Amino acid sequence: MSRLEKSDYPLAKIRRYLETGPIVLVTSAWQDETNIMTMGWHLMMQFSPVLFGCYI
Repeated sequence: MSRLEKSDYPLAKIRRYLETGPIVLVTSAWQDETNIMTMGWHLMMQFSPVLFGCYI
């Protein structure tokens, strides 16, 4: 299996997708261990500068 590289995406551009209330999956990796979990709650707290709040 090949590894995909993660890249940053500006929150200012993605907020239109996050505000509709989708299920969000959070992935993490540390010392060759990976994990995936659902985000329990999220919202846009501020728009300029962009501030995103979440509860995992």
